[in-house]
Amino acid sequence: MNKKIAFVGNSLQTMCNFRIGVMEALVQCGYEVVVIAPKDSDITLLKQAQIRLIPIEMDCKGMNPFVDSQLAINLKKIYKKEKFDFVFHFTIKPIVYGSWAARRAKVPQISVVTGLGFTFIRKGWINRLAKCLYRFALYTANEVWFLNQEDKTLFLEQNLVSTFKTRLINGEGVDVMKYQSTKQLTNTPFTFLFVGRVLWDKGIGEFVEAARVVKKQHPKVQFLVLGQLGANNPTCVSIEQMEQWEKNHTIKYLGETSNVLPYIEQSTCIVLPSYREGLSRVLLEAASMKRPIIASNVPGCREIVVEGKTGFLCDVRDTNSLIACMMHMLSLSEEELISFGEAGREHVLKNFDEKRTINIYKHKLQEFFS
Repeated sequence: MNKKIAFVGNSLQTMCNFRIGVMEALVQCGYEVVVIAPKDSDITLLKQAQIRLIPIEMDCKGMNPFVDSQLAINLKKIYKKEKFDFVFHFTIKPIVYGSWAARRAKVPQISVVTGLGFTFIRKGWINRLAKCLYRFALYTANEVWFLNQEDKTLFLEQNLVSTFKTRLINGEGVDVMKYQSTKQLTNTPFTFLFVGRVLWDKGIGEFVEAARVVKKQHPKVQFLVLGQLGANNPTCVSIEQMEQWEKNHTIKYLGETSNVLPYIEQSTCIVLPSYREGLSRVLLEAASMKRPIIASNVPGCREIVVEGKTGFLCDVRDTNSLIACMMHMLSLSEEELISFGEAGREHVLKNFDEKRTINIYKHKLQEFFS
């Protein structure tokens, strides 16, 4: 009988976008793979990969652990019914409540800390509560994986996890064969593209303000935004706010898509002034497609940008710094931009090929079941 593996996250869309390659590889190895997540996108990709979905309700915005305790109860019921052989938990709520459920159901588990979002960026009681919940949950995990060194160091310094349980997997990787551009980069017109969930914590406010300033000197430059509006997140940007930005002709909103490839290909430079990332998937995709990058100098972004060779790093929450980076990028010749792109792809091939991540999952499961 095939071993049954669960991937548990707070979004089906995210699971498909970031982990479909790993899950497909495990299916090809003979594992039965099941995704447990809110059904917030189409399941065609899962069906094609022969991966089953168990939809579950999860309030990603809610911050009441007493209300969220129902999630733990529901997960425990699923784990016991399905009799999983191993579970991977991703993002804070699946880690916190799924870890408790897995322990009760006596299922071995690995927690994957994909980034320290809203609860760690903001200070106060939410931050303190999140750390307490993480400390409790990670105590029960067999291992805890981190996507960047700084997140791992932070958890160790604050005694949220034991050293012997931790592992750095250097991001979730990118399919370098899929994300390669067939279109030559052009700066006519010069296009800055923001890709990601449209959240204040992704730096969308700084991007829009920088666009307003830069347009005064370079009116022909395009500023585009691609990503989910009204995301189930406390820092999401409203539809009304986006409409106001478009009305002012500051930026153009392209909507959301399950395939960012053609949008990256049509752009000159990808911009992500995020406050913190696990390891930005969109920056990896952009670099793999030979596009220069501007990103904030924070964990999860700085690992992908080689300053002055593949792109530029701006100070976090600093619009003036972002403007300076944009103006610097605009000053480069087309040949220099192409050189940045070439160096970016080489950096991804050397350090972030998805095959490396797939091998980590495969070897861990082989080790556990041997």
